[in-house]
Amino acid sequence: MKTDESVDQQADPSEKTATAKGCIAPDELNDFALEVGKFIQYWGFKRIHGQIWTHIYLSNKPLDAKDLMARLGISKALVSITLKDLLEYDVVIEAGKGPSCTMTYEANPNLIKVILAVLKKRELSMLGKIQDSFEILKKLPSEKKAGVCSLNHGRIELMERLILKAQKQLNIILKLGSLDLKLWEKIPFR
Repeated sequence: MKTDESVDQQADPSEKTATAKGCIAPDELNDFALEVGKFIQYWGFKRIHGQIWTHIYLSNKPLDAKDLMARLGISKALVSITLKDLLEYDVVIEAGKGPSCTMTYEANPNLIKVILAVLKKRELSMLGKIQDSFEILKKLPSEKKAGVCSLNHGRIELMERLILKAQKQLNIILKLGSLDLKLWEKIPFR
């Protein structure tokens, strides 16, 4: 999911909006969706990802793009881009064609798998890039490391340990996906 703020539009949550089917998104729902969006934004996604996910997750029926456009007062293009991102991360899934023959969406009910998939797709990749870049830095000749920038050798070693520990911890977390999470299923996420 991209984090470009120029695309992160949102409707004024104080305005009540109605869908083509007459469903009114109450201020309280839009306010809550906005707060979820801010939380998601803190983790490097766009606020709109959280807002759309909240509407879909809390809906008692799958929603289509027109529903989301009306509920949030946003453009078709923004809904389309956001749904594409949410589908890519399996945060939402296609629920089939609705009465108006448009694709509808529902939230992936397996939140643990969603979180693990995001960690695997995003954070694991980021750590890999950090590791690759660090390996290049480590190979600098000593005179260059001690040159103008005067790099601290002890801290370079400490940074290496930190990167390796972060990778190890993330891999441990990702292995949770292969565990039997039957106890987690008893938590009423749905």
